[in-house]
Formats: sequence, structure tokens, C-alpha cells
Amino acid sequence: MKKTKKILIWVGVAVLIILGIVIYFKSKKPVTTYTTADAAKGTLAQTVSVTGDLVAKDEITLNFELGGRVSKVFVKTSDEVAAGDKIATLTDASLQKQLDQAQAGLDQAIANAGANSDTLREAKVSKDNTENTLDDTENLNKQSIDASQQAVDNAQKYYDDAKDFYDGSPSAQNKLTLTTAENALDSAKESLKTVREQADLSQTNAENAVASAKARVKTVESDFAKASRNATVAGARAAYDQAMLNLAKATLVSPVNGIITEVNNKPGEILGTGVIKEAFSRVMSMDMIIESKVPESDIVKLKLGQHAKITFDALTLEDIYEGEVIEIDPASTTIQDVVYYQIKLKLNSVDIRIKPGMSTNIAISTAEKTGVISVPQRAIKLEGEKKYIDVLQIADNTTKKVYIETGLEGDEGMVEVKSGLKGGEKVVTFVVTK
Repeated sequence: MKKTKKILIWVGVAVLIILGIVIYFKSKKPVTTYTTADAAKGTLAQTVSVTGDLVAKDEITLNFELGGRVSKVFVKTSDEVAAGDKIATLTDASLQKQLDQAQAGLDQAIANAGANSDTLREAKVSKDNTENTLDDTENLNKQSIDASQQAVDNAQKYYDDAKDFYDGSPSAQNKLTLTTAENALDSAKESLKTVREQADLSQTNAENAVASAKARVKTVESDFAKASRNATVAGARAAYDQAMLNLAKATLVSPVNGIITEVNNKPGEILGTGVIKEAFSRVMSMDMIIESKVPESDIVKLKLGQHAKITFDALTLEDIYEGEVIEIDPASTTIQDVVYYQIKLKLNSVDIRIKPGMSTNIAISTAEKTGVISVPQRAIKLEGEKKYIDVLQIADNTTKKVYIETGLEGDEGMVEVKSGLKGGEKVVTFVVTK
């Protein structure tokens, strides 16, 4: 009897405990916690980020069209050249002799043919042109030398500043900066030397051209030099022009702005007239481009002329270069079930450290708006075709549904709100109820 009574007591206690727990949880209200973000007003940018590879637009093999002995080589590997700059010259006495013979043949043909005012007028125009060319050459040479001298002065100042900084704070990084400045100074001095040599050569050539033109005018004006249009004079003039052309071929020039990547011959070496087995020199165009593949989700945001920030895996993150989209391929390429489109970007500046084949990281600015309200994409909800946002009412910890109109989808998941918000609101991005 006593045992049964104890059991009944314990059962009663258990029932009371369970009843208390039920009453407690029924009386407890759920607590809702909101995670929010500010509806910020400011600048919203949209960027397409991709990777790519740097390639040279052109790499051109340079060779003489004639054989002969190398007289001068004006460039070395890594030198920058402009279109028309001299690469090297040949010394071949036979070319000058052929020109002299052609000149004599032309003079004789004119003398035998009789007077012709057209030839005299042409000779005078040629003389005037060569004199103008001489003036232009002198001016351009002065500008080139002044610019090169300024580059030397700038490099010297940079070197002096780098040395002072290194002397005050010697470190591996500052040593690297000092070495770079020293190399830049040496390169600028070497460029100045080359510019002066090229200026001397171009000055001499222009003066020789003036002298030749004046001599021709004198020949045509003489009583015994009577020009005509007959076949004899035309043939002699053609022979003279061909001899001039052959002599011009003894000078090798760069066809593009670029960087010399290879020089295979030295002054004094003889180049044969047979098949040339190797290039005399190679020049890489400074018009470097970047090729990249863009997924179809981003290609619709791109258009020609958009600007980009470019970094290289081989350089530091502080080395940022400017680029521009110059080509968008309309044909697609599928890679692992993803559709891509190839684009090309022009690199706006050239650094000697940059080499073809280097990998790049590209951030293309596709759109930007200032003074707009933006919210995180995750805060936006759909109700049919309408978009709305829950705005937290801080006073009573409740939310208010606000319908909005969106605009630009920017970086880092931010979206422009064109209407519905004033800015500064707390928009709900995540809800937890306990």
C-alpha cells in the first residue's frame, strides 16, 4: 500500500512538471532578429573582371634587299624605335658608282635632246623641295636631341632622388628602385647618343640631296643641256631613278614604332645577295594588345571604347596600366559547356618589363552612376512581377513593405534603386525567428 502511494506521488510530480513546461512555452512569444543594410547614396560602378594574355600586334623581320658590307648598326636589343628610324646601313661602292653613271647618262641624254622648260621647272622644284627637307631635318633633329636630353635630365633626377632615399633608408626594396633608376639613366644616355648619331647621318644625307639637286638644276640650265621627253631621256631618267632606289636600299629602316627584339649582324660583316637564312633584325610593334575570353553573361555589358584597369601576374598590384576595348568578336566559343566571346584590348602604355605571353587581370568599367541609392541584391524580393524591400521600423522592430524600381546592377551585389527609397533606410537582408 505504501509503495503504491509513493508511485502515485511521483506520477503527480511528473505531471505537474510537464504541465509547467507546456504553460511556459505557450506563454513565451517568438523573438525575430533582423539583419539589415543601409540604403546608401553614392557612386555605383559596374565592372566586368576577366583574365587575358598579352600579345604583340606585330613582330616584323627586317632584312636588306641588297647584299654588301655592314657599315653601321644604330640599334641594339631592347631599344625603342619610331617608324622611319635607321636600323643599319651598308657600304657598297658599286651602288654609288652606278648612281654616278646613271647621272652622267641622264645628263648626256638631256644635252643631246635639246631644251625643255618642263625639265628645268622640275629640277628647280626638286631643288626647293630638298632645301625644305634640309630645313625640316635640322628642326626635327633639334627637337629629337632636345627631347632625348630632357629624358636624360629626368632620368638623372630620378636616379639622384632614388639614391638619396636609399642612402637614408637602405633596404632591398629601395636598392631595387635605385638599380631601376640607374638602368633608366644609362638607357637614356645611350638613346641620346644614338639620336645624335642619327641626326648627323640624316643631316649629311639632306645636305647631299640639296647639293645633288642644285647640280642638276645647273646642268639643265646650261646651254648644252636641252631637256626633252623623247625615249632617250626617259630611259636615262629611269636608269637614274633605279640607281637612286638601289642606293636607298642600302639603308634599313623600321616600318613601325616598336622595340628591337633581335640584332644578328655587326659592322664589317658581309651580307650575301642569295637567300638570307636569318633576320638582320626583328622589331616588335609597341601596339601591344590583350586577348581575353568573356562569358556570355557579361559580354552584353561590353562595347568598344570602354576603359579598363590592367595588372600583370608578373608585376606588383601597384603596377596598374590603362587599356581600351578595341574589338569584340561576334562569334562564340564553348568551353566546358560555357559560352565565351573573345575580346581585344589596346594597352595604352608600354613598360620594358612587359613581355608578350604574360598573364593579365582586367577590370573593364562598363557603367557608373553618381548620387544614386543602392542596396544589396539579397534585400530585393519579388511579388509577381513587382519588386519590393522590407524596411525595418526601428521603433517597434517591425518591417514595412516598400515597392521599388531598380536600375543599374553594380559591383559586389549592389543594385540601384530608382524609386521607392530616399536613402538612409535600414533594409532587411536576412530574418531569424526563435
